[in-house]
Amino acid sequence: MGLALPGPFRSEGVLDFSANLPSVFEGWDFLADCRHAIAAEAGHNVFVATANDGNLGGLAEAALIQRKQACSVLMLSLDRGLGTAFIDARGQALAGDNFAGMEAAHMPAPLHMLNLPAFSCGCGRDWACIEPYTTLSGLPQYLKHLLPEHRGHELTRSPLPPDGRALALRGLAQKGDGLALKIFRLQSKALGYHIANLALALDPKVVVVGGDLLDPEHTTESFRQGFLDEVLQTALPYLFPAQRRALRIVPASLGNLSKVVGAALLAQRQAHGGR
Repeated sequence: MGLALPGPFRSEGVLDFSANLPSVFEGWDFLADCRHAIAAEAGHNVFVATANDGNLGGLAEAALIQRKQACSVLMLSLDRGLGTAFIDARGQALAGDNFAGMEAAHMPAPLHMLNLPAFSCGCGRDWACIEPYTTLSGLPQYLKHLLPEHRGHELTRSPLPPDGRALALRGLAQKGDGLALKIFRLQSKALGYHIANLALALDPKVVVVGGDLLDPEHTTESFRQGFLDEVLQTALPYLFPAQRRALRIVPASLGNLSKVVGAALLAQRQAHGGR
């Protein structure tokens, strides 16, 4: 069995401080507790493996790509938070010496390029983490900053709570609403700059972008493709020539199943002696 939980980890199977989990979870040895509970339910010991959920989502998406070509894959999942993973050409996820590798959601955003104020992040860092600029969690902050410039906009009169108004932006953008389109263009540009940053350090050949922000049930194919085209065009000028020729940015294939598939792949590998 494989378990996918958000990181970073304090040690294997032990949660550390996380921007997206209540503080009470810090220090919880969930792997030991889950092994015990699963064994009790099954009536016998069950092999259980675990890793960061972002890494496991990347592992699954990379496995599909690496069937066709041996290459490294960068995965970014735009959900409430920003899940990130780097899978090398051998299919191994970058976890780091302290189980905190690829926590790239909390690298700083280039505010001078975006012409935006510093958004707050659940991690508590004050250097404008890239996460709220690229994910669902940041949409209310975009609205708070930009809505005063659009005084007649329908969202100024909306009875919806802040999160509801933020989620309505996707539908509005697909109807051509100017404010919504501006916000998603800023998000795609922020993501493009971030991918360029990561590409300079990791040099992937393929970047996979998925997550709830681009959920096919709530967005059209043209909306998703336009978003990814803007991401690519923003990133390209900051890459080296060879990277500009080779880099591909593609939509995720597995959706919310990616973490489940990745957890199964990890358990299978570790149960057979591979790591």
